[in-house]
Amino acid sequence: MSITDEVARMRERLEGLVREQADRRALRDRQADEAKAKAQDYMTKQVQAAERYVDHRRELGRREKEAGGWATEKTLADKSNVMGFGVDDEDGPGFTGHNLATAPPVTRPEPQPAGAWQPPPVAPPVPEPVAVAEPAAAPAPAPRRAGRHARREESFDDDDFSNNSWMK
Repeated sequence: MSITDEVARMRERLEGLVREQADRRALRDRQADEAKAKAQDYMTKQVQAAERYVDHRRELGRREKEAGGWATEKTLADKSNVMGFGVDDEDGPGFTGHNLATAPPVTRPEPQPAGAWQPPPVAPPVPEPVAVAEPAAAPAPAPRRAGRHARREESFDDDDFSNNSWMK
């Protein structure tokens, strides 16, 4: 085997590797283009769905507005007095130093002299009722059937799962 034969084999091998690399690059580019096209299609569908949703919400708002909706003249009449809390008019004329929508001042009773206090009157004790013998009671009704989820055993233990029906 001569050097020229060896060089020829190495060139063939190198050409094969270059061809394989080009094929892999082409495959990778083709897959990337397919992924981009798929993503573009998906995003186009998402945009169309979002546009349909926005149009739908606009239509609902238009219908609500035409029907009066909650925003009627009555609800929009006085926005400044919400739940009795008016707008602070500190800068306006006639400001007295406090908001008119606040609670009235708390009044406290006048202090009493020390000897004036008297305990409240005590009610007289009520006598205990005397037990009266009752006549013979009617026979007890027949016992009712146990409910669907009634426990069957007296020694039921919530932490012991072996006595559950699904374990048997």
